[in-house]
Amino acid sequence: MEIILDWILRLVLIGIGVWAATRVVAWIGRAQRERRERWAVRLGLVLVVAGAVYAVGHAWLLLNRDSIQEGRMWYARWGDPRLAEERRAEVRGWILDCTGREENALAGYALRDGRVERSYPLGEAGANLIGGGEDAGARDFTVERLFAGRLREPATIWERGRLHPVGRDMRLTVCADGVREAHRLLTGTGRHGAVVVQEVTTGAVLAYAATGGPEDPPLGMRQYAPPGSVFKLALAGVWWDNDLGDPPIPCPPSIEVGPGAHIGNYGGIGLGTLRGPLDMLVFSCNTGAVWMAREARARLGEEAFVEAYRRYGFLPYLEAPPVGIDTAFWSTTSEPWRRRMSPAPARIRIGPGSSALEWAQLSIGQGPVDVTPMHISRFVQAIGNGGVMRDPLLEQEALENRAPGSRVMRHETAVRLAESMRDVVARGTARSVAGRPAGEWSLGGKTGTAQIQGAADDGWFAGLVFDDQGVARYTVVAYLRGGGPGGAAPAAIAAGMAEWLANREEP
Repeated sequence: MEIILDWILRLVLIGIGVWAATRVVAWIGRAQRERRERWAVRLGLVLVVAGAVYAVGHAWLLLNRDSIQEGRMWYARWGDPRLAEERRAEVRGWILDCTGREENALAGYALRDGRVERSYPLGEAGANLIGGGEDAGARDFTVERLFAGRLREPATIWERGRLHPVGRDMRLTVCADGVREAHRLLTGTGRHGAVVVQEVTTGAVLAYAATGGPEDPPLGMRQYAPPGSVFKLALAGVWWDNDLGDPPIPCPPSIEVGPGAHIGNYGGIGLGTLRGPLDMLVFSCNTGAVWMAREARARLGEEAFVEAYRRYGFLPYLEAPPVGIDTAFWSTTSEPWRRRMSPAPARIRIGPGSSALEWAQLSIGQGPVDVTPMHISRFVQAIGNGGVMRDPLLEQEALENRAPGSRVMRHETAVRLAESMRDVVARGTARSVAGRPAGEWSLGGKTGTAQIQGAADDGWFAGLVFDDQGVARYTVVAYLRGGGPGGAAPAAIAAGMAEWLANREEP
């Protein structure tokens, strides 16, 4: 509606300008014929020329407004900040959190030392998503930077003619308290990492916190990491989606995967015979996962794995790995956000040309597997949503106009995976957080410990938070670089976020 009114106003002004110009030209013609005083004719000609110059200039500004806006953003970042502040070129709307209340704003204005300045109440907790924090002017990967055009849009038709309109407020799905809690839990470990919380039914991101400086791509969205045993969820999904049943699965201390190559369990422990994929997940048996991958490959063929992993959001390849960005990842109305914050494709090397060692490594999330915490969160969201995957989103506007999700696994498979994740916490590798949160809500998940050559093991926990009716409501993914095993610090972070989710007041 505002765009329509804007163009109506432009057409009215253009019409008035054309009418005035024709009247002046007609008067000049009559004045010339009647040989009136030359100063009046010259003044009329000056008015016509000035109007023409203004019209051409205004048309040029309209045609080049995108590049002009980019130039303003460049100047705001690299130019003289005092001059930018004096000219108020950085005036923009507020960034509101999931509640929509100004007292919970993620970015706005506050009085400081007698002057009004842009304020970021989350500080360092929100620096790697919202903006602000140390070196705020150097941060490119933020909502403040990438939605700058929208935040500077005139809020009303009366602001259209202003050089620096007050700007339009923007509401996110992110909750300020959730970001603070995620950042507190993350920084308390002393490790680099990321925490992601999504709503299961919508894909909305409720909390995000990550470490890293202003020059670093977002750790949770743009940097690859091997998922370790978290990826066993995908293997079990392929197994149950293809009705391979619940056979006894051997879990010896180690298993040969090639000439002179072996894969062993964490701690070199053997568990004898397990009860199907469920116990393989609960106790995170590496050798059992390798046995399952071999058995499923023999019975189903490579193509069944390739297609299943593709549906799950992990792009298979054989030769050169896919590069670039996955522009279809986010549900967003912002092209700058899509271009800058879309992750590289989650990718796995799998197919007829893969060696036995690569298949074995793939089954336990090592070797040729490149993902981000956001990829893992999206996959777990599909499990919690009965097998229907939704694109992640941050904007309230995108939440209200979201597209339908796509089914990536059978409902029965998703239910079995979700129940297995509850067992992992109740009696498996994440039993350190059993009973959290206290009360009727509960936490399920899958731990992951990824071995990195020459470095400490990475730690993962990919979880679902269930409400008092046993319904999966939220995902919670915690990743710590060098912070393994997954059942320790990452699981504790997830449990802390589950407690926040259980006690939060929904907007």
